[in-house]
Amino acid sequence: MCLSFLRRMSMPILALAAISAACGDDDPPAGPTTPSTSLTGTWIFTVDITVETGVCEGDNEPTWEATLEFTQTDNAVTAVGDWNSNPGSGPHTFGGTISGNQLVLDGSYPDGTGTTLALYQLVVAQDGNSMTGTETWTWIGDEGTCHDSQSTVVANRLGPD
Repeated sequence: MCLSFLRRMSMPILALAAISAACGDDDPPAGPTTPSTSLTGTWIFTVDITVETGVCEGDNEPTWEATLEFTQTDNAVTAVGDWNSNPGSGPHTFGGTISGNQLVLDGSYPDGTGTTLALYQLVVAQDGNSMTGTETWTWIGDEGTCHDSQSTVVANRLGPD
């Protein structure tokens, strides 16, 4: 008896679900906005570790630098360099997008006896020659992990060679 009731109700419910899915906001989803500047060129990243978790607590140098080559095509950005990886293991490529003055990059690199996964969220300065923001990173290795550790980042564009 209960099943026949559900069978009778299923068609109206399915029709209502289909109508609801078809309705909604007529505006197209917001896509990336035009980049505020081209990031193509050589950049120096200075990274200051502010929060270390898990097995990384107190184990890392507080600051490191990396020279990175940026290439930008429309909103797509790649950054290639050694990051803070094991010497001779790079270069490593991070990929991301820029929307307006907001840059997001992510990637990974070998680090000590493990691997670091990093996400950068940076704001490009109005003149296009510097960026500031945060790095959220996780290190995974034989000794354990360091989930959701944090760093502050300052990046500066190098002038022409």
